[in-house]
Amino acid sequence: MQFAQEDNLYQTLLDLKEKTSVLEVPQVEREKMTSRTMEMVNTYDDNIRNLTWGPVKTLDQGSLPVIGEIEEDPSEYELVMQDFNAHLVNAGVNPGHPTFFGAIPTGGGTYPASLGAFIPASFATYSGVHLKRTSIVEMENKLITWLADLFGYPAGHAGNISSGGSLATLTALAVARDSKELKAADFHICVIYCSEFAHDAVKKGLRAVGMREATLRTVQVDKLFKMTAAALERQILEDKKAGLLPFLVAATVGTTLTGSVDPVNDIADVCDRHQLWLHVDAAYGGFFALCDEVKQLFAGVERSDSIVVNPHKGLFVPCGVGVLVVKDGKKLQQCCSMDHTPTYFRGAPMFSAEHLSPSELSFELTRPFRGAQMWLPLKMFGVGVFREALKEKLLLARYFYGKLKETGQFELPLEPELTVVLFRATAPPGVNINNFNQQLLDGLNSDGKIFMTPAVLSDQFYLRVCVLCFRTHIEHIDLCFSLIQEKSLHLWESLRCDAQ
Repeated sequence: MQFAQEDNLYQTLLDLKEKTSVLEVPQVEREKMTSRTMEMVNTYDDNIRNLTWGPVKTLDQGSLPVIGEIEEDPSEYELVMQDFNAHLVNAGVNPGHPTFFGAIPTGGGTYPASLGAFIPASFATYSGVHLKRTSIVEMENKLITWLADLFGYPAGHAGNISSGGSLATLTALAVARDSKELKAADFHICVIYCSEFAHDAVKKGLRAVGMREATLRTVQVDKLFKMTAAALERQILEDKKAGLLPFLVAATVGTTLTGSVDPVNDIADVCDRHQLWLHVDAAYGGFFALCDEVKQLFAGVERSDSIVVNPHKGLFVPCGVGVLVVKDGKKLQQCCSMDHTPTYFRGAPMFSAEHLSPSELSFELTRPFRGAQMWLPLKMFGVGVFREALKEKLLLARYFYGKLKETGQFELPLEPELTVVLFRATAPPGVNINNFNQQLLDGLNSDGKIFMTPAVLSDQFYLRVCVLCFRTHIEHIDLCFSLIQEKSLHLWESLRCDAQ
């Protein structure tokens, strides 16, 4: 009886092996898949270079095939790819397009950066613990050291490469919380300071680290939309007098809405006087530190306690790569490492003092090898070309600003510090300027040639262009400018005729 059961089990396992062998795709089929994939990628690139279509696909939604359900039985590869192509490439908004000027352009990865995502995924490269593969840990550590040097951090720093600015910010807030030895009983009197233009990742991060009860204080900004150090200090003094516990300031180097850079050096003086943790959000603006033209904007960043920067913005890698660097690396390790080695790791040489594992410097245990997406393009192209590309984006923003100013037809609330340009068209007499510019934006986005997002400042509606995609060059800025003029003139004439 026992032998019969064993024979049945053995045969069952052989049957299951045969049925599941399809998961191991043979070389011939791999080549077909690769060929079809490269065909799709090359077509996409050709369409981008030739501006065959814009960042917004304006296909009739009725012409799109319905996304299929997940089913028990397999589908033909070609049909799957056709469906994938239809919904991924031929519809929606593409933030890697050269005329995508909305939000902060991300995801327009260079080809080596895309390989940096593909190759580790193909090899199932795990980088949570070093598992004797110290070269992976060393590669990520060299990237973090390079960034720390860029921002002037001394030896003793530590960092991690996370899924983006949100997780990096959350981790920074947790490190600051633990560094200040705050307890849950203190959270309701804790105060965090930032400007109204700080990213929502700060607010979300506070909730995630259990500090929902803390006060998030909005500090006054100046006419250039920068946090003012004097207002910050006044607010801290008021809060201390009220029995509250100020503990962190989040300064921004390149706000999403206006591109403004907070005066980090002045803010650092205030933080030093009051012993507050200074965090710098440089997710968008950080890599402009490579450019001598704006190096002065980074004065004081080296005095911060932590900094976040997103390679999926300034280094043109695919979405999902953000970096946190903490000046005192031991604080990051104390916050993120496990109190003891779990039983499932005991006896395995996974953790050592010589090679800190990324999982000891992050809340992630299972994580992909994101460092390759930075390493490959930086090594293959060299840092210099990224410096030149970012310089080009700075100059393109100034070029666009200058063309708008020359016409005398647009209000420009501030000159661009980085690559965000705010503007709005003047409206015909008797027409609400906010409504006019809302209609102008809708018209510009409706035909799919360019894409922009607005900026509302003190209830005033502005249009906003952010230049950051590596594919964006002067011809794309000229196209954007000509479309704005054309649509503005057409809208002006139509509204004037309606008023008569």
